[in-house]
Amino acid sequence: MSCSSLSPSPNRYRESYDRPQIDREMSLKGHTVRIIVSEPWGWKENLFGTILSDRGGEKLLVKLTKPIKGNKLTSDLIELKPRYEKETFKPLGQYYSVTVGGALVKEENEEFDYIIIGSVTLD
Repeated sequence: MSCSSLSPSPNRYRESYDRPQIDREMSLKGHTVRIIVSEPWGWKENLFGTILSDRGGEKLLVKLTKPIKGNKLTSDLIELKPRYEKETFKPLGQYYSVTVGGALVKEENEEFDYIIIGSVTLD
């Protein structure tokens, strides 16, 4: 028996890494996300949506599966920004979460309504 037959196959451990890596230069546009809301405290459900635009790794515009009612407006569009300074959305490409602040926005104007703090992951 040769030594090479005793070594594990290079693909042996790939089962836990089945998800494809997203190329760092590739846009996140079109990917489905899950937003786990941590504040406000009384929030009862996760939010789901599709990324409409990835604005230079600093902002994501997400179309939610259903409209959300905020204090100032109701919208199915939410703009997410990393919560912490110098953080970007690059970790999403490796299926890690990013802590975000989210504001409902309107497509027609620059009106916005900050509503959540949470974490976003690719779904």
